[in-house]
Amino acid sequence: MAGMLDRSAINPFDSQEARPYKDNPEITAMTNLVSAFHDNDIQKFESILRKNEGKIMDDEFIQSHVTDLLRTIRTQVLQSVIAPYTRMTLQFLAESLNSISVDDVQSILVTLILEGKVDGRIDQVKQILIKNCDANQKEEKNRDTLEDFAR
Repeated sequence: MAGMLDRSAINPFDSQEARPYKDNPEITAMTNLVSAFHDNDIQKFESILRKNEGKIMDDEFIQSHVTDLLRTIRTQVLQSVIAPYTRMTLQFLAESLNSISVDDVQSILVTLILEGKVDGRIDQVKQILIKNCDANQKEEKNRDTLEDFAR
């Protein structure tokens, strides 16, 4: 749980100490949840939460952090969805995030913009996100650099 909240790429269930418990239904549910989180698979993540509500949500620690986890994975998925675009409707983004409300999308976008993770603005009248071209050019440059590095 702490690893997901911290956005760590380390899966605690891959450790040797956790392997004897891998068949435990509670551990299996958490392992699947961690896997969906690391894969940025919001549909699978929310599905696992719904299907295993009793197994996962019985833990008070997890209960107190589920909202933060949902916001974290939604933020990660939102960043990957908006990356290739310069303009998109908030409704499209809401549907991309497993049909959450437009208000929730707007809240996440405002946070990303204020933190400098997204260079753009929200047109509230038209309900669209408009990314600045400079940010798009930076992303293309970064992508080109990564492609050059990968070769």
